[in-house]
Amino acid sequence: MSALVWFNEDGLNPQHQMVQDYADSPKVYVFDVEYLQRWAIAKHRIQFIYESLLEIPNIEIYKGETVAVLRQLITDYGVNEVVTSETPNHLVKSWQDELLKYTSLITYPEVYPTIDSRPRRFSHYWRKCDREWLTL
Repeated sequence: MSALVWFNEDGLNPQHQMVQDYADSPKVYVFDVEYLQRWAIAKHRIQFIYESLLEIPNIEIYKGETVAVLRQLITDYGVNEVVTSETPNHLVKSWQDELLKYTSLITYPEVYPTIDSRPRRFSHYWRKCDREWLTL
């Protein structure tokens, strides 16, 4: 095993090409509490991220400072590269730049899910309410 797949909040698609290319690699997400508090990320956004993560097979979810957690996981898993997706988020980009000091970083382009890959929990709600919302 030579890679760690790191999901960021802008790349939560379980059908992303990086998931297919690194199917046997550990897949991780880090809830960075300081980041969530600093940017006042709403609870419904955090819930959406969590429910989206549940759609990704074998995802490992961690809590802590993102770069520190990823550095520890790099050591624990003995990997030599981190695979992630592009993001417009400048803070996540700074984390990616920081990781480059410690390991190779492979960055896949952003891919937006198609209608068929919506998280099941939200899509169930949406199917129930979409006509009502679209008529407002």
